[in-house]
Amino acid sequence: MPKDTGLEKTQQTERQSRKQRPILLLGGTSEARRLAELLMREGYRVISSLAGVTSEPVLPKGEVRLGGFGGVDGMVEFIKAENVLAIADATHPFAAQITRNGFEAAKETDLPYVRVERKPWKPLGNERWTRVADVEAAVRALSKNARAFVAIGRKDLEKFAVRDDLSILARSIEEPDMDVPENWKFIQGRPPFSLEDEKTLMAQARVDTLVVKNSGGKAVSAKLQAARELNMRVIMIERPDLPDIRKVRKIEQVVQFLPKPV
Repeated sequence: MPKDTGLEKTQQTERQSRKQRPILLLGGTSEARRLAELLMREGYRVISSLAGVTSEPVLPKGEVRLGGFGGVDGMVEFIKAENVLAIADATHPFAAQITRNGFEAAKETDLPYVRVERKPWKPLGNERWTRVADVEAAVRALSKNARAFVAIGRKDLEKFAVRDDLSILARSIEEPDMDVPENWKFIQGRPPFSLEDEKTLMAQARVDTLVVKNSGGKAVSAKLQAARELNMRVIMIERPDLPDIRKVRKIEQVVQFLPKPV
């Protein structure tokens, strides 16, 4: 009998991998990419799900699906079709809808569900923070004729256009889905950014207020440090409320709440 070639062994491994029950990893963050690698090292098959809102996302290792599920029902159908073993949620703290849908889908299919969530930012004691509940409240909280650096992603930028007294410096990974007003300046960029670059950007634009979401983590904390050193007002949009789900702070803690690979 002829011996298996390297190609045959590879194909056999791939067939075996496809039979393995996968972890559905709700991703799109740096934590999700690191978690995908960790789970694969632990012997899991991983399907990372990305919303697909950026045109050139940084892809994790392993299998990837792009786009929404079509709500809870669509996610349940996917879970059943792929015979998913468990759901790990490492989405952005403000991607609340996918977290809610994932949690409900896990309950309907009786699957383990665990979310890894970075710590929120907290003031050190000498910042000028104004905490608000949502983007609309942030728009109202801006002083008349403020010069604001709005760094909250492109999705909600249009809400600031109702204030024609504002001078806005806006930055996001993708271009906004709107016509940028004449009194705005838009720049495109992907974090992380250095402290010196942030200070230079804010100083040159004569910014007096930073508007930011409380994403937590290190990727955009340079903005907060720059605002602190420049004695700038910060309007901090707090995180949306989420269901009472199991949360961990470190990706290494996720594995202890998952079943063994099957």
